Order: sequence, then structure tokens, then C-alpha cells
Amino acid sequence: MSIMMITKPPYADAPEYYHQYFDLLPENNLLEALKNSMQLTLQQMQSLDKQMYVYAYAPGKWTIAEVYQHIIDCERILCYRAFRFSRFDDTPLAGFDEDHYIEASRSYPLEVEKLSTHYSILRQQTILLFESMNNDMLNYKGTANQLQMNARGIGFMLAGHNIHHCNVISERYLNKG
Repeated sequence: MSIMMITKPPYADAPEYYHQYFDLLPENNLLEALKNSMQLTLQQMQSLDKQMYVYAYAPGKWTIAEVYQHIIDCERILCYRAFRFSRFDDTPLAGFDEDHYIEASRSYPLEVEKLSTHYSILRQQTILLFESMNNDMLNYKGTANQLQMNARGIGFMLAGHNIHHCNVISERYLNKG
């Protein structure tokens, strides 16, 4: 059985907030976008010295490790949403406070070496999740954070959100922008 190509949703089918992330993706194939953003992220993670992970570019800003933790947290939450919607679940889902999640993670931070493992395994699970969906599952609209969305849009948002934060790390933390 061949794997279906999952294309970007029309902008009208996704929350406006997602559009900025869609625009960061040259790919129109979700699985390719997820794999490419994973490769970029893992290369960036592996290029950093351990000491860089605790660096924040300004007071009150997250450390590089916390930015990666944020990517992981968002992927877990958004995959849960995509899974629920792909099962035609119309239960409205709550939003979440990303700063609260990072604050909570500080009480038990992941070791630097484990961040990339958590990220890699989670992204592989994300790819498998989206590979398992058909068009009806991908296009079913549910409500999360009081916004209408579908699994297709969530998948592309995840890949673009990932790229966005890798760009932030390069530009603001590593001064490569």
C-alpha cells in the first residue's frame, strides 16, 4: 500500500495564526515537511555545545533547551488534537499556556542528550500518526482553544512551528540571522 501525499490545506481551513507557519514551508507534502524539519532540528541540536543549551539571549527569555522542550511539548499536545479530530471527535479541546509548561518542566529538566532522543522519537511517532490518516480523517474539523482546525492543518503547523523555532535559535541565540 502506498502512502498518500498529504497537501497543505487552504488558508481558509486553518486558524489565521497557523498561516505564518505554513508560509515557512516550501514543501506541499506534509510527510516531507515533517521529515525535513526533523533533519534540520537534529542537525542544529547536534551542532551545539552542552553549555549553549542553558543560554538565553536576554533576561526572561527561554534557554535553548527550553525552546526545544517547547517544540516537544507543542508536538505532543497538537498530535493529541490531530488524533482526536482524526477519530471524528467533536469534543472542544482546551488551549494551553506554553510558559506554564516550560515553568513546570524546570522542576525536572531533560538532560541535553535526552532532548534530541525525545524529539526524534516523538517526530517519528508524529509521522506514523499522519501516515495512518485518510482524507476524511485529515479534513475533519474540530475545536481546540476555541478555534476550528483539522488534522491536516495541525500537521503543517507542527512542521512550520518547528522551523520557526530553529530560525529563532539561529538568529537570536546563535546570531546567524
